[in-house]
Amino acid sequence: MTALAAALLLAAGCGPVVGRQQSEGRQTPEVSPSRTPSPSASAAPSATATPGVPGPDFCAVSLPAAWRQHLTAGRIPVRPGESLTVHAVGDDGSTAVADSRLGDTRTVLFLRGGSRQDVLRMAGQDQLYGAGFDGRYLVFSVSHDPADLAAWTLYAWDSTTAAPPRMLARNAVDDAGHPAPGPMLYPVISDGVAAWTAGRPDGTTELHRYTLLTGDDQVVRAGHPGTPFLFGGDLVWPESPKPDALTALHAVAMETGTPAALPGALAAVRGPAFIAGTGDAAAWVDADVHSLWVWRPTWPRPVRALRVAEGRNLQWVRVAGDLVTWDDGTAQFGADLRTGSYAQLTPRYGYTVADGDALAVGYAPASKTDDGAPPTLVRVSDLPPLPGCA
Repeated sequence: MTALAAALLLAAGCGPVVGRQQSEGRQTPEVSPSRTPSPSASAAPSATATPGVPGPDFCAVSLPAAWRQHLTAGRIPVRPGESLTVHAVGDDGSTAVADSRLGDTRTVLFLRGGSRQDVLRMAGQDQLYGAGFDGRYLVFSVSHDPADLAAWTLYAWDSTTAAPPRMLARNAVDDAGHPAPGPMLYPVISDGVAAWTAGRPDGTTELHRYTLLTGDDQVVRAGHPGTPFLFGGDLVWPESPKPDALTALHAVAMETGTPAALPGALAAVRGPAFIAGTGDAAAWVDADVHSLWVWRPTWPRPVRALRVAEGRNLQWVRVAGDLVTWDDGTAQFGADLRTGSYAQLTPRYGYTVADGDALAVGYAPASKTDDGAPPTLVRVSDLPPLPGCA
């Protein structure tokens, strides 16, 4: 699987730390301002056009009717009174993993091709937090306290056998019995190998690489690694070389766990607030959360897709195929790397999840008494190019 994981990081240190008083995973995190005027190694936008590469500062266009039709047709069926929040999608464009709420019942739900299967019935205040799916195996984290996201359990589930999920890990605790703070627990998985970063009682973190077939749990890095993501066949993570320094990216081969060399464009990135990748594209937000950069291995250098003014923050970047999505605190947006343009995907707020050829869009309720429209799931390859810039 060419997987996507949204890696959510702060500009400095090992990433956002979860602990007491942290907000729910779908809410907007607080992001520290940049410590440098130009945290990204990306050069200033160039006026020189390169064939096949969009120019800097993408233009805004209206969402085409064809996109609206696909998003409407892709609505995920829900039961009366049920609320679904998608946390992962399969790269085939027809699979999703969701947190289902129906009355007092909360369930990890697996959706594929119109069928639905309960994976885990959650208890008490438990909620699905992070998830990844590689076409067969699902890994997912369940947080146990909305006020303390450092309390979690990590599970794996085989969609082929549909046997009950097995526990992979739990949060560490300190001498007082409190959960050890660490980065937000968003696991990734590829070809039966899962990875995640967990906090340790001494305030450091460790990055795990776990082979589901053998049960081998390898600590790839101990120190201050942040939340990992996948780029091609590599497991990539941010890490700060010292306190208050901007993070740089590091990598190992996901299949073997051996050190891997990053492409120059990614090796030069410093202090990304949010970053995501697939096999053929990467996107990140600068430490000041005002600039969005995109890059493909066929491009000579990264391109600045968007720059927003003070008072607006870019966050929760995702990548799938030719599409890059993000949130600016008001709505969800999607950029087309083929045309160098972008459009607003939701009327207000909401969320996106993207991987491979799949895009899920969630919609915010219009009022406190409204449950909102069901989330939608579409194949990115079915979406025609956005209109180009005039």
